[in-house]
Amino acid sequence: MIYRIVFALVVAGFVAGCRSDIHYQSQAIDRARKYVMDNRGDLTSEEINFIRFNAPVLLHAPVLGSAGGHNVKEHLSTELRQICVTWLIPGRDDLYMVFGVSGPRMDDWQPNRILIRDYDSHTPVLFAPAGAARSYAQNNGFYADMSSEDINTVRFTFPYLMRTAFELNFDPQGELDEVDVEKLRSGAAEKIQYSLVWLLNDGKAIVFAGLADRGMKNWNVRLVQIMDKTELDEYVVAVVMTPEQGLEALPASETAAEEN
Repeated sequence: MIYRIVFALVVAGFVAGCRSDIHYQSQAIDRARKYVMDNRGDLTSEEINFIRFNAPVLLHAPVLGSAGGHNVKEHLSTELRQICVTWLIPGRDDLYMVFGVSGPRMDDWQPNRILIRDYDSHTPVLFAPAGAARSYAQNNGFYADMSSEDINTVRFTFPYLMRTAFELNFDPQGELDEVDVEKLRSGAAEKIQYSLVWLLNDGKAIVFAGLADRGMKNWNVRLVQIMDKTELDEYVVAVVMTPEQGLEALPASETAAEEN
């Protein structure tokens, strides 16, 4: 039964766009964190700190029936939902989920129990990069220029993963000489440019572009920009994963080249 629930979980998206919703969700996440602190079991102090300081992902599923074949927007309205405040802790192969039931605003969400479940024996590739992108957006003031609905989209849904061809700045602080910049540029030629992209309202997108080794390893942020979707299209080489694939492994086509 629990595996049916886990595989049926749909990443929460497009929750109500007012700032009160962000407040309710933040309070629910704080309750989840406190619940972990009080019932932390086998977590180390480092793992506790990861949960304390890193944003989770919210996983939704209907309390009754199945969400299969329906749009997420249509189901995140008023009915009660199973909502798991979920972290993927570095070094663990399982999802650490605080389970509770509430409406999608989460104003009445209370932690019920902790679920620790392996997800198909792989680490979802987008968990760590998406978390890094969210932290970058928050710490560098990008949320200040975004609507509440757009902030919710970034905070609580997965992005697209795309191969892109942006011109990256290897010396944003202007502190390196040309020799060092050229070394960085030469090293980048052996890497792959991946971008995490959240589609926003009004035809906009927020893009986090960076470089990674084969298999999306060691990805880091090199460029962040809010741009028109039509402008983004000019730089997209390929769409690797959609938000609906956020809990899946990286496609084999992105790792097979290691053997070439």
